[in-house]
Amino acid sequence: MKKRIKIDSALLSFIIIVTGFLFAFRNLYPRNPLLDDILDFVGFIVLLTGILLRTSARGHKKVCSDKSRKLVTTGPYAFVRNPMYLGSFLMGAGFILMVWPWWSLPIFAALFYIRFKREVVKEEAYLGKMAKKTYADYCEKVPRIFPSLKQLREAKLGKIINLKEAFSTKEKRGLWAWPVLAVLLESFQEQLVFGETIPSHTIMIFLMAAIAFVVGFAYYRQKK
Repeated sequence: MKKRIKIDSALLSFIIIVTGFLFAFRNLYPRNPLLDDILDFVGFIVLLTGILLRTSARGHKKVCSDKSRKLVTTGPYAFVRNPMYLGSFLMGAGFILMVWPWWSLPIFAALFYIRFKREVVKEEAYLGKMAKKTYADYCEKVPRIFPSLKQLREAKLGKIINLKEAFSTKEKRGLWAWPVLAVLLESFQEQLVFGETIPSHTIMIFLMAAIAFVVGFAYYRQKK
């Protein structure tokens, strides 16, 4: 675990450094302020979705896995087999849409795949030995990381996300720092790319995205 934390911390530092480096090349970014606002709006919603999914999965596993000795197939794990990895991917994708050139998203996806594929395979091998046929049956019904369109249509958010579990882990303290970092980097980006930044405008875009996220979450959580 400590080794993985060190690797992820190094990757985070690398991403921040690269982000600052990319800001020096203004032509890589859309010069249309409206398009930039749209990317910020969509990216922030994707980032918040990833944070909520990851913290929910972590909290649900903490409650139900008996310290990783029991297979968890409920909550977020009934949606995908690796909801924490999906949450991490969405967080990264949202961050990319906001502060990196939008076309770099496939590059991020490829790097994410390289980074986590080996760990996912190792974890699945362990669970296969631990739960055997139960895990094999579970794998046939539930996708590894990305849900199908049918699952997205049929998903019941109230059964996937438990807010009490999501806010029960210490991990949320670090994860919720991502939105703050995104706001700061976006302001810096606008200053370099457009020659000026209006903090109130940037905050308003992110606030509108946060409101849209909360309203959408509340609606789909109540939907049967």
